[in-house]
Amino acid sequence: MKRIAFIYVALLITFSATSQNPTNLIDNLFIDWSTENNPGGVVLVTHQNNLVFTKAYGLANIPYQIANTEESVFNIGSLSKQFTAMGIVLLYLDGKLSFDDDIKTYLPEFTDFGKTITIRQLLHHTSGLRAVPELFGLAGWRSGDAISNDDVYRYLLKQQDLNFEPNSEFMYSNSGYILLAKIIERISKQDFKSYMKEKVFQPLHLNSTFVEEDYSAIITKTANSYTETAPSFFQTVENNDLTYGASNVYSTSVDISNWAKNYTKAPKSWKKAFSILETLTTLNSGEKNNYAFGIVIDDFFGNRRIQHTGAIAGFQSIMYSYPDEDLQIIILSNFTSNQLSQKANQISQLFLQNKSKPTKIEEIKSSFKISIEDLQKNEGMYWNDKNNYSRKIFVANDTLWYLRNNNQKSPLLPISETEFQMGGINEKLVIKFDIHSAKMTLIFANNSTETFEKYEDKLLTLEELKSYTGEFYSSELETFYTITLKDKSLYGYHSRFGEFEIQVLKRDVVSWSGMAISKYKRNGNSIGFWVTMNGIRNLWFEKK
Repeated sequence: MKRIAFIYVALLITFSATSQNPTNLIDNLFIDWSTENNPGGVVLVTHQNNLVFTKAYGLANIPYQIANTEESVFNIGSLSKQFTAMGIVLLYLDGKLSFDDDIKTYLPEFTDFGKTITIRQLLHHTSGLRAVPELFGLAGWRSGDAISNDDVYRYLLKQQDLNFEPNSEFMYSNSGYILLAKIIERISKQDFKSYMKEKVFQPLHLNSTFVEEDYSAIITKTANSYTETAPSFFQTVENNDLTYGASNVYSTSVDISNWAKNYTKAPKSWKKAFSILETLTTLNSGEKNNYAFGIVIDDFFGNRRIQHTGAIAGFQSIMYSYPDEDLQIIILSNFTSNQLSQKANQISQLFLQNKSKPTKIEEIKSSFKISIEDLQKNEGMYWNDKNNYSRKIFVANDTLWYLRNNNQKSPLLPISETEFQMGGINEKLVIKFDIHSAKMTLIFANNSTETFEKYEDKLLTLEELKSYTGEFYSSELETFYTITLKDKSLYGYHSRFGEFEIQVLKRDVVSWSGMAISKYKRNGNSIGFWVTMNGIRNLWFEKK
């Protein structure tokens, strides 16, 4: 179940400007980065135009025992998106595009989905385009296979449908920002790397910041990336992502901090451009989307925050900017398994006041009585077809219960004959049953809803399982999957990554070992299935 706010105990402290020296407090958060022969990173904090903390930790190169320094260069992953967004904003300010232009204006060969996709929707992640690298994984590409912008564009041109109606949902996707880079190249008639250097990095004096998609390039002062495969044992992670626009900007903590300061006070000539980056939008439903142009705008206990995170290969990064407090927190790391957001939140607490208003949880008072027989009419298994998960409703001890897949349950307290309020959570959530249509609707505090349909939960016969087997082909991915039945269990097979077990969730809906969901379509017999996974919805495979 979504939209239920869980607050970590670590954040339930009273914010105050500490009287202690923040240098020691920040340093203690990264003491584990100082372990011998470990990689680490660089931390930089500025407050009210003063440098209050900067320190490098660990090794940039383990075999050669080269330490990270405050000048070390890191791949900043998805922090790159705000730079791409700035490239688009500059073209807008030059009168060379409009944010509401159809992307086919600049990419006329792009697929016609019968629905307009705009530059604005690419910026806000509301285009509905299927995501990469997820498409490549489903097509059979392994994690070590190199993927270029040309590869991405070739696959996107093959797509025959969208994940959703443009601007009806937010779904984070690298695809949109890779297309934005291509639009920049088409309009500017420059390669993306040169354009960003000339129009963004050099004018803003980000002298150590650059685009580099060639992982084999030798770059001075660049940290190697690592992953921890066992306690204190690290393995190099090669970056085989050759794409740009969505990632693969390299930078230093100083450059990212200087960039982040522009959200507080930009030079006069750049003020409008940085202001435009903060443009927010609403979805077709009226729901707010807090992803602006390459940045997330939210708040941390009432303090307005501009932020983004990044992760690529073994690199991880985070940028927090609190414009009203002129506070910038930058953490760049060269190994995985870091909890950068938690550390950045803890640093934030050293400088910020708690401006949030206490959330008033409405006390549940239910005097409405329903007979056990009427409660039992709502019992059963319910399936959410949009988000592909089930919930069990059952009666125990004169109470109707809502059971999740992790075996956590909540009581449902009647407020009418058909409506119940969920107990045991910190927000108002109403569940409405319609026994005639066999549906259950979750109604959240913001009036958004999720609908479930009741289904019969029973084991399939061996003959029924056989109808799930066969060879299935996707013309969009140009790849086959083979489904077989062995020892009364279903298995999938792909030539690139072998065999995997398939679990039946409900009739004609199966899970590919938790990696994806496939839903069968039948015309008497099975004629194919749609596959849904992270970043991809309902991609068609036809039975051959």
